[in-house]
Amino acid sequence: MDSVIPQRSRIENLSDKHCVFCCGDAIFAIPATTVREVTIMPTIARVPLSHPSLSGIGNLRSEFLPVIDLEPIVGNQARRKTTIGQLIVIENQLGDWSIAIDKVIAIDGIETHIDATQRSDETTNFMLGTATYQGKVISVLDVHGLQRIAQQTLESQWASSDSPWSVSSPAVSGM
Repeated sequence: MDSVIPQRSRIENLSDKHCVFCCGDAIFAIPATTVREVTIMPTIARVPLSHPSLSGIGNLRSEFLPVIDLEPIVGNQARRKTTIGQLIVIENQLGDWSIAIDKVIAIDGIETHIDATQRSDETTNFMLGTATYQGKVISVLDVHGLQRIAQQTLESQWASSDSPWSVSSPAVSGM
């Protein structure tokens, strides 16, 4: 009698896997289910007077994506070593965005060690936890936390009175 083994979907196959990548001297991982695609870095158009965490806007097959630079958020260890790197495109219900990296190392299963004391929906933490990959300790990033930090940083800069992009309401004179 033949055994019936149900076929697992792509999502089920990726649910326990992570996209492991390097950016500068650091190795990071993000859940593979959040990755839409990995591609060669397109030309990035800088956004004038934007925070350094916004590398710019990339045009990927006629789709404009914000490109996040990890160095201003994570630290100098994430300074990219190459200008011609890769882009990890992250799927999001509110709109896809991307992370500029040096290169993807693997899509692989890793055991993440999560510090529950730092986890909260209210915090702006970009770290989900740590893991060991090929004998090295790597940082597992929380893509939702990373997006919140980038969004809050950019919104606060653009809303500041020092920014020429801020919108002020005209003064209303008394009648």
